[in-house]
Amino acid sequence: MHTVKCPIVFINEDSLSLSLSEQLLTDIHLPLHSLSLQGKLINYDQLQLGPVIGLLTEIKKTDKDVSFGSIHEFCKELAICCEAIGAFFYIFSLSTYNKEQIKGYYFNQNQWQEAIVPYPDVVHNRIHSRKVEHSKTFLHVTSDFIENKVPYFNDRFLNKWEVHQILAASEHLKPFLPESHLLESKSNFENMLKDKKDLFIKPINGSQGKRIFRVKEREDGTHLLDYTTFSGEMNNEYESFQQLFSALYPRLKREGFLLQETIHLKRYQDRTLDFRFLCHKKDFHQWKVSSSIARVSSVNQFVANLARGGELYQIKSILNELYGKSESLHLRKLLAELSLEIVTCICLHAGGEFGEFGIDLALDQDGHPWIIEVNTKPSKSIDDQRKLKIRPSAHAVINYCLFLSHFNGD
Repeated sequence: MHTVKCPIVFINEDSLSLSLSEQLLTDIHLPLHSLSLQGKLINYDQLQLGPVIGLLTEIKKTDKDVSFGSIHEFCKELAICCEAIGAFFYIFSLSTYNKEQIKGYYFNQNQWQEAIVPYPDVVHNRIHSRKVEHSKTFLHVTSDFIENKVPYFNDRFLNKWEVHQILAASEHLKPFLPESHLLESKSNFENMLKDKKDLFIKPINGSQGKRIFRVKEREDGTHLLDYTTFSGEMNNEYESFQQLFSALYPRLKREGFLLQETIHLKRYQDRTLDFRFLCHKKDFHQWKVSSSIARVSSVNQFVANLARGGELYQIKSILNELYGKSESLHLRKLLAELSLEIVTCICLHAGGEFGEFGIDLALDQDGHPWIIEVNTKPSKSIDDQRKLKIRPSAHAVINYCLFLSHFNGD
């Protein structure tokens, strides 16, 4: 927090305004133009301006412009939301951070402007790389936040195996989990495939439906293979498990994988169907569902992620069509309640501060819900926006920032 000493004179007017000299604005690292902020009087002799909300992510700078990657449009929505409620919002990266002087980008007159910015009251972590989150630089920066009592969320990526272990330990959530095991050896892969006949092999640190295999064992002992994004072609049929494993091994040895039984899910127009529920924290205990959407895969794809060509539909319309209005209402409530149970359980056991999750669920042929995936950094693709100027998730993220910063959001 940047502090300056100066006399403050309050004038009784219809609206409260604060006039500061250019030197004072420079000293506290605020822009040299009018802006709306909240004020909090501390001990009758100190006025705190804020909240100052920082978003930590990767920044790509060119000669003419700056880009925040896949969340660029979402950042604009966050900035507009902050302007409306009287908060100062900026984007910064690990390389632009210095606890004495932070360089960041704030949104003004429909463009991002680089400037020296105030130290944040709260930080939203949107780093996209797990490797970066494990770096010494990230640890150094987050240690500074802890030292300065600056809350930050989401704490970190959670891998698929970590999430599965947390949820599997909960008796009331276990019935919604496909049977899953860590791929530890050729034998545990072979044994599970013999037992289930149909498996997904998912990278524990994967996202957006990338690097996923589906393997089937047929009655005659031959094997079928399907997969998403890998460089190079692979055969789709193998005479034996040994041939299949030999083909997969060069890719499987690169990272950790999860073996997961295939649930035969309800389909829509003969395509894979799942549901994304965005959940946001309201305070230290309560969560809410901010938005939900149905995702339908492209033809011949076994994942419905937008990054793999999936399409968005309204949950209500699809469930009405598949189950009728009465059962559709019941299922929507069930899926929403299950999403909230999942995020509450994870927050209780994962450690660290989390304020947003994307929960992917699906229904089987009998209408039983299944947990497909839990996302700690859910996609903010422009396709999710559905022509809304500011998405509900943007409002929800900022409201949680306000709560953590102890500023009144009214």
